[in-house]
Amino acid sequence: MRIENVTWPRWLGKTTMAALMLATVSMETAVAQDAQAVSQLTLSDALNRALDNNPITNAADEEIRAVESEARQAGLWDNPTFVAEVEDFGGDREGLGDADTTLSINQTVPLGGDRSRARDAANAWAQAARADRDLHRTRLLADTAQAYVAAHAASETLAVRLELLELANNSADAINSRVEAGRASPIERSRASVLIGRATIAANEAASTQAEQHDRLAAIWSGGRLDADFVSPLDAFDLSRFENAELDVWISENPELQKLHAITRARAQEIRQERAAAIPDLTVGAGVRRFGGTDETAFVATVEVPIPVLNRNQGGVRAAASRENAARLDEESTRRALLARFASASGRFERARSTHEQLSENILPASENALSAAQEAYREGALDVLNFLDIQRSYFDVRVDLISAQSELASALIELDALAGAPQLNRMVNASPEEEHND
Repeated sequence: MRIENVTWPRWLGKTTMAALMLATVSMETAVAQDAQAVSQLTLSDALNRALDNNPITNAADEEIRAVESEARQAGLWDNPTFVAEVEDFGGDREGLGDADTTLSINQTVPLGGDRSRARDAANAWAQAARADRDLHRTRLLADTAQAYVAAHAASETLAVRLELLELANNSADAINSRVEAGRASPIERSRASVLIGRATIAANEAASTQAEQHDRLAAIWSGGRLDADFVSPLDAFDLSRFENAELDVWISENPELQKLHAITRARAQEIRQERAAAIPDLTVGAGVRRFGGTDETAFVATVEVPIPVLNRNQGGVRAAASRENAARLDEESTRRALLARFASASGRFERARSTHEQLSENILPASENALSAAQEAYREGALDVLNFLDIQRSYFDVRVDLISAQSELASALIELDALAGAPQLNRMVNASPEEEHND
């Protein structure tokens, strides 16, 4: 559910709060009737929607088809040519009837195999286009997963902030009643007002963040309003697969590195193509000639071969070799950059996991114990209401910190997975909810 920013009244009782939230939900439901609404959205659902509706993968497929068509075209021989030649007519001779006429068909034969080399080079570029499509796909999955994590965290944070605001308003009602009855100082009313104000600001900021992150996620596949309950993205990952990973093995399937490696292979094929182009093509022809003066006919044959004295395609071969060297250097440079990115992402993952474990296993239980003790002390009169509200707020802040830690851990997992070619994200695509949680 998505909640818009609202201005909360200073003194808002439980009944009024419930009515206000019910009205807000009703308005949201009415707006959502024209949008696609789902009761629950998993990370797998979001990834599938992105692949089904985002044009970037379709555009990459079109480029692959274009390059494959170019490969087929590159392997074709030149068309044969038909030649009609009319000689020795007019002047001292009669008209066209006395002319010598030759009809022939000529065909260029690529002796050096440059057509097949050109086809091989074009096919290598088609493979590079496929690698580029895989890179776009991986980036789309990673961006979608990151947006999903942010939207999930925003929704969870808003729920906690609204819960805290409701408790603060209920407590403020009690304080206001005590002040009006003369059993408490008006100062307590002012302090309670401060607590409510802070809770209101936090709730409004959380509502704004939730709306922003929901819109960001929905824009990946179509835009519009997104009304859904999110499932924790951490449930979809197997954390054990991220432990003790070896650098070179981890990035060996990186799509960016795979694309550059495919480009290097294509550049190598271009060298072979340019070397084949240095061998001259042979043009052969055959036809028939009619001699106009005697009305006799004879067969003719022609052979034409360029002499490779001045142009042996030296420049083309050198240019292709330089481009291959540049591609290899670019590939090595990217490999080193990926190693650095992996080291950074791995460190981020370890820090995020440590923070998440500390919050979930130590800090949150301690905060819950403190809140329980404060509740008991408040019931016994050993703790005033405002200090009790401060302890409550601290407990809710810890819950928000845990949400942030879960989001950071999931984000680090996605970054690491994308560096390895997104094996876990790809596993989630078209996976059923049961498979997603069981793996």
